[in-house]
Amino acid sequence: MGMTMLDRIVLWADIAATAADVLLLARVFQLRLQRLYLFITLACTLAVLFDFVQLWFGLNSDESQRLARYSRFLYAFLYPLVAWDVFEEMKEQVSQMRRVAAGRLISSIFFAAFFGFVVSLLMGGDQEKDLFSTTLAFVLWAGYSAATLAFLWSLQRVLKTQHMVRPHNTFVWMTYFQLVLLAELAGCFSSILGSLLNTTAQGVMNVCLLLYGLLITVWCAVRLKRIPSDVSTPANAGAS
Repeated sequence: MGMTMLDRIVLWADIAATAADVLLLARVFQLRLQRLYLFITLACTLAVLFDFVQLWFGLNSDESQRLARYSRFLYAFLYPLVAWDVFEEMKEQVSQMRRVAAGRLISSIFFAAFFGFVVSLLMGGDQEKDLFSTTLAFVLWAGYSAATLAFLWSLQRVLKTQHMVRPHNTFVWMTYFQLVLLAELAGCFSSILGSLLNTTAQGVMNVCLLLYGLLITVWCAVRLKRIPSDVSTPANAGAS
């Protein structure tokens, strides 16, 4: 069966979004930000890797769906570390408030994991062997996205209240990952509602999410700057 016009639009939007992720990763290495933002660099690398895998198999293929499902367990660990990484350029100023917010973040994710495990046990059955992992992945997806977003919002509110000046890259990363996490939540709920929608509506939602991700990723890549020389990095600390 040939591709419809909507299928072609989804494919090209997926290719463009992949190119944007490659651009962001290239900018991270060009500006040598990987020396300070280790987990952010890892997240950018995984995004490119997963993009190419989905392009190879197709966005709606069974292989891509399984990858999307099981990657949620990885991101449940990675996104909190990414949120912690966002504030590395001002870690001395926010060390105490970051630890307090991180405690709430970890507690929220553990609660989401426990709740997802219980719900998955109640819904699981012999008739659907993947139901347990799928249910747990969706609950974790929503849980870590909301918890990590709350972590960033809480620190942003504290910084504004205390009139603390944010480094340029801190502002860029904070804004970018807040927008990314909002897209994660939208993607989670659109996946849940996908079974209730027809193929055309699902395709339109996919295009909207892909274009949204493309725009915010290009914005982030363009706005990033090289780390000032007075900011300590692991390499600088080892040389001192």
